[in-house]
Parts: sequence; structure tokens; C-alpha cells
Amino acid sequence: MNIYILPFLFTALCFSQNNYLHQVLLLNEGCYDYYNEEILDPPTIGIYNAETNTYNTEIEIANSRFASDLIVDDGFFYVAADNKILKYNLDTYELINSIEYSGVRKLTIYEEFLFVSRGDYDLETYSPIIFDSYLDVYSKEDLSLFYSFETSNDGPQWSTESLLTLDDKLYVAINNAYEYGNYKGIIGVVNISNMDYSELDLGSEGKNPINMMYRNNNIYTVNNKNWDGSSVSIVNVSSLIVETITLSDVSAGCGVSIIRDDKLNYQKSSDTEMYILNLETLEQEGSVNNLENNYYAVASNPLNNYLYAAIANFTSNSGVLIFDENNNQVNSFFADVATSKIVFDIRNETSSNLIEEKNSHEIISVSDILGRSVNNKTSIVIESLQNGDYNKKLIIKK
Repeated sequence: MNIYILPFLFTALCFSQNNYLHQVLLLNEGCYDYYNEEILDPPTIGIYNAETNTYNTEIEIANSRFASDLIVDDGFFYVAADNKILKYNLDTYELINSIEYSGVRKLTIYEEFLFVSRGDYDLETYSPIIFDSYLDVYSKEDLSLFYSFETSNDGPQWSTESLLTLDDKLYVAINNAYEYGNYKGIIGVVNISNMDYSELDLGSEGKNPINMMYRNNNIYTVNNKNWDGSSVSIVNVSSLIVETITLSDVSAGCGVSIIRDDKLNYQKSSDTEMYILNLETLEQEGSVNNLENNYYAVASNPLNNYLYAAIANFTSNSGVLIFDENNNQVNSFFADVATSKIVFDIRNETSSNLIEEKNSHEIISVSDILGRSVNNKTSIVIESLQNGDYNKKLIIKK
């Protein structure tokens, strides 16, 4: 006779998600000779592996003077490149789809929608190109046009730049950047559920917003006015109240800017210091230690707050420096010409563990389901343990 004991163990299947940095995508503008209308270095997309500290160029974008944005979404990445929008596979880097779209500036995705901002100037007259719409909506799936916010139908009237989605709202920075001396300071607001459009005025000191960021229920825009100074506008997304602060230490306009914890770091155009605006007190607090170069792109790894900062001279490969959260340089590498966007491909690893509640305490008695003492040869037994727990077992006889 063979006796098999199958314990009725308490089991739990536990799932855990571990986020990790899969890769870093770098968008490089390249170099275009506007005088001779010649592409000297085409825009490229490169991949940096943080574990091996290696960089490889994966994609060259032909027939585009520059590239202005790259975003990652759901296994794909999308690129704004001068006169086209491109969709690539995030693992194979294969081009999935592309459409012609002149004047593309920035991209953002909300659910199935790809929003596109727009603006450009004429190479001969240097005046702004007039478009029928400065904000369009495409399907992220096949890049088909879904909706245009036309200027004739209460859409943005001037060129648009940064895009930001929060909940079911899209926020659009309207700066009219391609008409010198006639810059605007407006935030367009789109209710995505019905595509209803409205606007917020940033005031006379909030003209020419070039970057838009979010933290703690506030949108922050860095504004370059007439390039004779800069300011920061704070928009409360609940009340839509606007407050604008002039940056007293900036006299020519800002280049890069980024929010790190409760500080907004910003840099004057062509300067080598990174300055600080405390977002809690709204006071300027001098400059950041160790960030001592003029940067063309900055981005923070959301997993460890490491700062990636690209240095570009527009003729040779960009140097990218990596700083820890205390601004100590921990690594560096070379990318391609004029790195202008750094994007982190964060993924999660789902693991499962079968956890069994095993009791190591001594068995003090064994009984059947009626409470009678048995010798482990009945079909169902209950073991009483020293710590007060019980094990139920099924005994199969063959």
C-alpha cells in the first residue's frame, strides 16, 4: 500500500513589478547649412546602454533639415523631423509609418491621439509661414488625421511649441516664435473629450514660452519675452490662476530648463552656469554646483534622478555628461551632432513567486474531521501544531 499525503497549504501567488531602464534614446538635430541649403549632417537617433556605457547610431533621417522632438509610447517612438512625422518600433527601430507634415515642432500622446504643434519661417523672407492650423490631432495607430484646430475656427492663431497632457486636458504653449518682436504669451487648453478649445493669457511678462513643465498641480513655463530677459509663469491647473515671476539674473533669454525635486534649474542662452528657482518659495537661489557647461539638452532619469546633459557645438559629435542626484559626474559618452532630446525607455519586469505557508512547528496531535485521534492512515486528517495553527491533509491510498 502506498500512501500519498497532499497538504492543503495556504498558498499565495505574489506579483511584483520592477521598473528598469531598458535604453536611452537620443535625438540628434544634425547640421544644416542654411546659406547653401545643404544638409551637412542628417538628423539621427541613437541608443545609449547605461549598463555598458555604449552608444550606437541606429537611425538616420534623410531629407530633413533638423529634428525637433521624440516621444515614447506603448512599444513605439514618434519623431518630429522638419517636414515629417515618423513612427518606429521601439525594439527593432523599424520604421512603421511616416507622413509629410511641414513645420512640425512638438509631439505628445493622450490615449489614442497624437497631438502636434507647428511653426516655421520662410528661408527667403525670414517671415513666419502662415498655416491653416497650428495644432493638429492624429491617430497614433496609423498617423491618419483626426482633427485640426484651424485658425478660421477659433484654433491657435500663431505658432505653437511645447505640449503637455494632464488628465483629460492638453496644454499648448503659443509663442509666435517665428515673428521677431511680435511674440505671444498664451497657453491653449483643449478638453480632449470634446476637443473644446480655450486660452489663458500669461500677461506682458510671460511672452514667448519655450518650455512647459508640471509639478504639484502647477504648470511652469519658461518665457523668453523678446530675448531681452526671461520669466517663469505658474499656472494652477485647478483655478487657472496665472502668476509670472521675472528672472532678475537673466538678461538675454534662457536655453535649457528642467525641474528637479522642488527646484527649477535654468540656464541663460550661451552661458555656462545653471541657475536655481526654488518652487516652494519662488526665490532665486544662485547656481547649481558642478554644472559648468553650456547645455543643449538636459533630462532626468526618473528611476534614480541622474541628470543627462548634452553639450553641442553643431559641427561635431555631442558630449553627454551624466551626473548623480548630487551633481557629481558619474559617466560620459559621445552621441551624434547636436543632441537635442534625451528620452528614457523605462520598462517593468513582472515576476511571480509562489509562496507556501509552511509550518515548521512541532505537531502535537493528529485527528480526523470528527476530532478523534488517528495515526495518519485515515483519508482526511487535521494536524494540531504547537503554535496553535492547523494543517489539513488528504491521504490517498493505493
